Amino acid sequence: MKKKRMSIGFAAPAFVIYTMLLVIPIMMAFYFSLNKWNGFNAMQFIGIENYINVFRDARLGNAVINTLIISVVVIIFVNVLGLFLAMLVNTASVKSNIFRTIFFIPFVLSTVAISFVWKSILSYNGVLNGMLTTFGQEGLIGNWLGSHGSAIVCIIIVEIWRTLGYHMMLYLAALQTVPHELYEACTVDGGNRWNKFRHVTLPLIVPGMTVSFLMSIINELRMYDVVKIMTDGGPGYDTETIVYNIVSQGFSNSMVGYSSAISVVLFLAIGAISVFIVTKMNQKEVEM
Repeated sequence: MKKKRMSIGFAAPAFVIYTMLLVIPIMMAFYFSLNKWNGFNAMQFIGIENYINVFRDARLGNAVINTLIISVVVIIFVNVLGLFLAMLVNTASVKSNIFRTIFFIPFVLSTVAISFVWKSILSYNGVLNGMLTTFGQEGLIGNWLGSHGSAIVCIIIVEIWRTLGYHMMLYLAALQTVPHELYEACTVDGGNRWNKFRHVTLPLIVPGMTVSFLMSIINELRMYDVVKIMTDGGPGYDTETIVYNIVSQGFSNSMVGYSSAISVVLFLAIGAISVFIVTKMNQKEVEM
């Protein structure tokens, strides 16, 4: 009984913080989503009208497509490259430690600061075009952040660069749980590098792979700050993401109820995707 009280006492602060910062805001967002409200005047209950408008909004549809494009490309690259880099630096040496630090630094730096730096590099009067002019390559100068197509490519490149080190560390942690004896046994059985990766490494890092995939999906689906600073959703709405649209509708257009409805739909979508990924990866772990 005493241990039970102590457990509850230790868990209570975390539970209170979790409830205040997550559960209550989710419940409030759901309540707001059922009302027409600009954030200041009295609320007007409209039921599911906001949710109906979510699936009719062409601008939001464009933001969903942009978010999916960014997410799919970034998720593939950071996971494939992250695993590759983790395998390269999975040794206890000074050189490996230096490379680990170099790749991980962008993730621990402020996203806002990183975005401003990249904006100064890629803007029309920025460092990149200045270097092209210096080397006599004026024909290659472009409005990288202000042109259709190139703007979203710049966002993707920056996001890959920013998060790659984080996923490398996740895979590195997973790789270091693989017993070295299994590699030796595979070598005795005549296995080559591919056999070791396919039959030893890959099956045993599935839990780490699940975490990496989940974190990359969640991070990219809620992307906002990089887009806000580098392109402000432009040109036009070409780089607007779902979360950027939520903030814009809620604060710029004073449609708090509608933006809350988008938030609830996004929350449910991320939850469903997360459950699907975990279920599938757990099945894969058992099969392997």
